[in-house]
Amino acid sequence: MSEPARGMSDRWIYALAGAAVLGALVAWPGPRLVALGLLVGALAVRRPLLVCAAAALLASFGAAAATAAVSAAVEEGPLAGRIVLVDDPSRRHGATRFVADTERGRLEVSAWGSAGARLSGRQAGEGVEVVGRVAAPASPAEWRRHNGVLGRLTVTEVGGTHAAAVHYRIANGLRSVLARGAASLPADQRALFSGLVLGDDRRNSPVTADDFRGAGLTHLLAVSGQNVAFVLLVVQPLVVRLGLWGRWLAILGVLGLFATVTRFEPSVLRATVMAALAVSVWLAGRQASGRRLLALAVVVLVLWQPLLVHSLAFRLSVAASAGILFWASRLAGRIGGPRPVARALAVTVAAQLAVAPLIVPVFGGVPAAAVPANLLAAPAAAGVMMWGLTGGVAAGLLDGAAAGVLHLPTRGLLAWIEAVAAGFTELRLGYLGLAHTALLGLALAAACLARRRTAAVLVAWLAAGAVLLGPLLAARDSPGPFPQALAVGWESTLWWTPEGAVLLLGASESAERLLGDIRMAGAERIDLIVAAAGGARAAGDVAALHRRHGRSVVWAPAGNRIAGAAVPTAGTTVTVGGLVASVERGGPRLEVRVTAAPGGR
Repeated sequence: MSEPARGMSDRWIYALAGAAVLGALVAWPGPRLVALGLLVGALAVRRPLLVCAAAALLASFGAAAATAAVSAAVEEGPLAGRIVLVDDPSRRHGATRFVADTERGRLEVSAWGSAGARLSGRQAGEGVEVVGRVAAPASPAEWRRHNGVLGRLTVTEVGGTHAAAVHYRIANGLRSVLARGAASLPADQRALFSGLVLGDDRRNSPVTADDFRGAGLTHLLAVSGQNVAFVLLVVQPLVVRLGLWGRWLAILGVLGLFATVTRFEPSVLRATVMAALAVSVWLAGRQASGRRLLALAVVVLVLWQPLLVHSLAFRLSVAASAGILFWASRLAGRIGGPRPVARALAVTVAAQLAVAPLIVPVFGGVPAAAVPANLLAAPAAAGVMMWGLTGGVAAGLLDGAAAGVLHLPTRGLLAWIEAVAAGFTELRLGYLGLAHTALLGLALAAACLARRRTAAVLVAWLAAGAVLLGPLLAARDSPGPFPQALAVGWESTLWWTPEGAVLLLGASESAERLLGDIRMAGAERIDLIVAAAGGARAAGDVAALHRRHGRSVVWAPAGNRIAGAAVPTAGTTVTVGGLVASVERGGPRLEVRVTAAPGGR
């Protein structure tokens, strides 16, 4: 096999990727031009070890410079001028929110009232004249760091708008066409369609988001290499007649446009850079393995944006791709049965094992339902993506009744995916921890390495089955001492026993995280919700909880906006299973104490 970069074997390319990542993580300040000169010199003399060392230095120096830039204190105070939207606005907790580039750097923007309404219809890449006030970040957050966000901008007035750059105008136009065509879908399906086709999950309900997380299907809402491959397949007939250079430039342009449409998410950057490298190698008449291309893509991206190494989405995308590229083929050869099924199962298992070390510390475990749920939902998700980029565009151009007809297949596929996600989340099959995934990996490795030794392969598969069943059995037999008081969401507390549950709902809560934490805790119902606040945010949280767990009694402060909520008076007491909820203060400042009922276990 000929190689795109002579003198460096695949193993050296893997080492180069590791060196770049390690350098970015260390972030040691130094002169980047010197490191770049060393890298160019090392490439010229074809010394792989020197290339790795120089790449590590360049990534380290670049990460240090980027960290210093995003750690700088933002200039606080009034601001009046043009801002350029980096992403699309979303409506959260009564405000329009997005990230924008300003004369004072990149800021997190919030706007309420009429200003928020005027900004809500804007799209990424557009410029807007605003008046507002800049402040330091309310709290440190990792996403701010790798997105380069320095502070907050609260907008009070909105003026004229400015057109986006050409590539953004084309991308925004395509997004508008897809949105117009999908208008015939129900609201939940419309939001899910945007997530599967564009990676835009802003409008997914908290319940849908939790269903996908509980079933291990969240990755379907992130645009990946499958989306990029299909885009290239669609444009191939259009570029095949061009000359070599014309074909190369056209494909790179399509990849850049697709990245703009999907808003340069980390998984999109990884997939598009890999595709650009693959096309470049192929048109040059050479060959390169997918594993080599992945490593080279990591090098390119880390040297370009060193802070990507701190992005969980980027890490998950690289890890999943590596798992598939390194393990899936060998595993598929050992599974047996119909090849499409074996391949799909191998890809799912390989990807889940690869991302487990990243998911478990953050989310508490890998859903045991992920393997069967992906086998059932992934083909339908691929169908939505492929039809969305073809029939979905036609639906947007035709609009009206024709759009509804064209999206009939979309409705069916989305309904299936929703049913799979909700069904497997409801089954509560448990979660794989690091120990489970390590044992599963060892069992599958034994199956792959046990050449023609039928007994060894059988034992390995039996061990894999035992590992997958372990979390389910543990979940059924681990009630622990009751009552339990668990911190859930950002600032809520769940009191529960097998007979009942009381949720003390915090004032500033994330409904999606709240639902996930309650699910992970094992509580299947909530009998009483006590809201610390009664505004629109709390009303939305209560609505999500009711949709997930059914209707429950709600206590809220006086003047609340929560439908059906009661305003208890001081001294009110209610027994819920083995719990007693007592109102210590009523009115506008509701305070409730929860204790174990006498004789409760």
